[in-house]
Amino acid sequence: MGKKGPKRGSRAYWHRSRASSMTPRIRAWSTIGKGMQGFAGYKVGMAHIVMNEYKDNPLKGQEVAKAVTFVLTPPMYVYSIVAYNLTPYGWKIVGEVPATNAPKELLRLRTVAKKTEKTIESIQNAEAFRLLTFTLPHKTGIKKTPEVMEIALGGTAAESLEYAKSVLGKDVSMKDVYKEGEATDVVAVTKGHGWQGVVKRFGVALNTHKSTGARRHGGALGGETQAKVMFTVPRAGQMGFHRRTERNKRILVITEDATEYQPKGGFPHFGNLKGTFAMIEGSLPGPSKRLIRFRKPLQVQSTQKVELKAVVL
Repeated sequence: MGKKGPKRGSRAYWHRSRASSMTPRIRAWSTIGKGMQGFAGYKVGMAHIVMNEYKDNPLKGQEVAKAVTFVLTPPMYVYSIVAYNLTPYGWKIVGEVPATNAPKELLRLRTVAKKTEKTIESIQNAEAFRLLTFTLPHKTGIKKTPEVMEIALGGTAAESLEYAKSVLGKDVSMKDVYKEGEATDVVAVTKGHGWQGVVKRFGVALNTHKSTGARRHGGALGGETQAKVMFTVPRAGQMGFHRRTERNKRILVITEDATEYQPKGGFPHFGNLKGTFAMIEGSLPGPSKRLIRFRKPLQVQSTQKVELKAVVL
């Protein structure tokens, strides 16, 4: 037996297929806390900050430089309350109560209800409630067409219904859902690279310059008696444009004042900040202007407000 080479590529994801939608679906929601369990925004760009390290590591208490990502978070409009009941086949919708004062921008996606047969009293005995919400990007000048998504509610069914009634037909801001220093999960679609070969997709080494065919082709596909190609063998295929979730990202800043956070001339490929935005520790999936969905962490995380020393743009 010859020497075996190292594994190529991560085994964490399979299949590496394209995301089904630019608005990523969230399959699991937190059951901790009350109110809306998520929010959404648009990726702006990245920068560096200087701050005191707050994590338990050898650098704790010292000044460190870290990468941060800016996300523009315009308010979200609560269009309707969706009621669910648990059946032997999973959660099923039993009713929806829409608002009647929806902004005209929502007409780009659906017919806005002017009256409805369902009332809040008719769905109050449901087992769970969620909010059907729309982003309002026209308030920031990014684009006009909103994105639609469902957001779960925390607490008991009665508490969820009371909160849903209080925000139905209203705009909800990022500050109403999150606080500075709070942790969040991020769900987004990564930057797409199309169909790529094994060298770029998995980092496979080039063949020798005298190899038959081409240098950027893979080697053997496996043993003869195996009679099939294992999924662990690097093959050419789709690279990027995948839905990915990054957990426990710290929200450092939520503000509307962009004077000290915005580079001169605006962010590359995005422009100037307008409205509420958030600064998230670390990097986030996707290119600029891509939709970013936030979700409350599935496990309890501490709130750690961080004092920034400097912002390097």
